[in-house]
Amino acid sequence: MNSSEQSGYNPDNLSSVKLWGLAVSALLTEMNELRHDVLHHHGTSDEDIKDLKHMMMRDWGIETREEYLNMLKWLREEGHNRSYMQMQDHLNTLSESAIDAYIDAHSHNVDRQSCLQLVRNYRHTLNIGGIGAWDDGRYVSICRWGASLGLFSEDECWEKIKQISLRVQQSYDSWHSFALSYIAGRQFWRNDATESFAKDEMDVVRRLTGDPKSPWNTLEWNLDLTENCNGTG
Repeated sequence: MNSSEQSGYNPDNLSSVKLWGLAVSALLTEMNELRHDVLHHHGTSDEDIKDLKHMMMRDWGIETREEYLNMLKWLREEGHNRSYMQMQDHLNTLSESAIDAYIDAHSHNVDRQSCLQLVRNYRHTLNIGGIGAWDDGRYVSICRWGASLGLFSEDECWEKIKQISLRVQQSYDSWHSFALSYIAGRQFWRNDATESFAKDEMDVVRRLTGDPKSPWNTLEWNLDLTENCNGTG
């Protein structure tokens, strides 16, 4: 399981509920080859913190507590899923031929056309939850990073992760269905509906589902998440 085996699994004795919450961010964690079993998976050294600050400013444009909280609010209440669902709702009002014509009419805007094609492809499979997993997975990652930078207390961070974990568990029926929503969301964000991009993303899913030590194999989807999140063991 990535570098976690180097210093022993779950060194902080996190509860299964906490580990489940961290597993919501497992796809991004796996892509970055980081640990699944610790809150501060980017590390805690001065150099680690400096690199994390730089990454958050470069990739997200955020560095203060207020900016972190605003981003978390956006991911929780809107995210990319709002735009996705708006497109999906519109396509669902059209016939198949009308959908084709509508997408063709956006040939002048390649990015939007790609997003519309993706929504058409996934609109039955992701009819209810859309790409919410993409927003929720990144929500947990940002919680982890905010805590590592000292912008949230660990207790505050765990409570945020717990609340989003409960929503995730209620929205999907397995890690696999969660992963499908996440990958579709990543495609939507990248404006890339190609099979090759989806295949690259599925390779990460296969690493998580194929490794018996990964959190997606050691933590049951229907784990009771209602216990006190501040507990350990």
